[in-house]
Amino acid sequence: MLDLLFRPDPNRRDAVYRQLAEHLIDLIEAGRLAPGERLPPSRELAEALGLARNTVTRAYEWGVETGWLGAHVGRGTFVRGAGERKGTRRPAPAPATSAPFAWPALFAARTRALAIPRAPRVRDAASVCFDFRPGRSDVDALPIADLQGAWQRAVGRLRTHGNDFDPLGFAPLRAAIARTLVARGIARGPDEILVTAGAQQAIDLVARALVDPGDVVAMEDPGYFLAGLAFRAAGAQVIGIPVDAEGLRVDALERVARTRRPKLVHVTPSSQMPTGAVLSAARREALLDLSGRLQVPILEDDYDCELRLAAPATAALKAMDGGDRVVYVGTFSKALFPGLRLGYVVAAPALLHALVPLRAAASFQPSLVDQMALAELLARDSLERHVRRVRKRYAASGRAMAEALAASMPAGTRSRLPRGGSAIWVEVPESVDPQALAVAAGEHGIAYAPGEPFRIDAPGPPALLLSFAVLPPDAIRAGIASLATLVAQCTLARPATRAIRRSR
Repeated sequence: MLDLLFRPDPNRRDAVYRQLAEHLIDLIEAGRLAPGERLPPSRELAEALGLARNTVTRAYEWGVETGWLGAHVGRGTFVRGAGERKGTRRPAPAPATSAPFAWPALFAARTRALAIPRAPRVRDAASVCFDFRPGRSDVDALPIADLQGAWQRAVGRLRTHGNDFDPLGFAPLRAAIARTLVARGIARGPDEILVTAGAQQAIDLVARALVDPGDVVAMEDPGYFLAGLAFRAAGAQVIGIPVDAEGLRVDALERVARTRRPKLVHVTPSSQMPTGAVLSAARREALLDLSGRLQVPILEDDYDCELRLAAPATAALKAMDGGDRVVYVGTFSKALFPGLRLGYVVAAPALLHALVPLRAAASFQPSLVDQMALAELLARDSLERHVRRVRKRYAASGRAMAEALAASMPAGTRSRLPRGGSAIWVEVPESVDPQALAVAAGEHGIAYAPGEPFRIDAPGPPALLLSFAVLPPDAIRAGIASLATLVAQCTLARPATRAIRRSR
């Protein structure tokens, strides 16, 4: 029998035979019932669908009356061809039995306040000529043979480890992470590490463990907007603390803390997101001192620690922490590729074990195969060799972008090559219209991240975050030259008059 699966909708007011007739019409329009195709006898279809034979008969009759079906004695009922269906009509929809489900009115207050900023639109992926969007890696530099071997061997070990579950994460991976952290100045054992599905999950877990609705979370301004999203999702009031060439303004944080005691401080000290500034030694000591005096934990987001562009590397803030006040978050997505959602948290045992049930509530554990494969890449130093190669490529690409920005951008543009990471924060003149620039860039196939989402509290000049990870130096120079032309063209009718508010 033809596949005519059908189940009546009890919430509809129209008769079942009309619902069945509409279902048959849907099948005809979708090409599932071809012109000239014979339908099952009414008795057979009624038995197959669990309906009364009279219901099927009336549905067939309605299909004949409306021109979708034909019927001849001895031949049965069949589908009319398109040329025979003149004057066909559909059943009029029956009035709904209730109002549409009001989902927006049911959202929690904090859910209604959340949104992910949209990047400037390009027509389609194929139309992107110059991809300066951050958060991407140079996939052409990936050690594909090493990755294929590691993942293939991980799958081969599933018969041994397929049922393994450790609440903190795959034990050999945690041991490998502990060894790599020595280079960041962090000496912690595997039992002080929790594996997560990327750094973003780690930030979300820490926020859910520490933040109650209404609590204050302080973060850099400009700062990492997805961290702010996690804090707001936990019900926090997010307060921006200004940054400068030495990173977070700890003096401004201390002034804020006198009246609005933060529950948590989020920082990116090794390569400030998005400006690339490195938190100075004096401010690191001041921040740790303030944290100890106020009993405010620090969430150190070391998202791009492997991709330093200048030597020597700056030790992690956690390396200076003698009182377990710093919660350290790392990731492997930047060093390898964004789709590898594996990160980790290093924290005091009390907090670490509070994070375990929170992670289980959202996702039992990250992919075991991915964890096993990454453990091998770390144990064999494959990742470290890859990172050394990528650092050289990124250093050349970063210099090319910095030089192109200095040579091409209009007067009043401010930017500097960061010591780490893979993107440059560019502040363009106040006269530039950021919306017009986004539209023009999309039309010319130039993709980038606008600066506005990174502003937490204080407004600032229009800004762009431009990654140099994907393109080679020559393409970067050409893309920046094109972008600079658009920046010069997309100016407001008169100079912007908005005041830039900064904490002093």
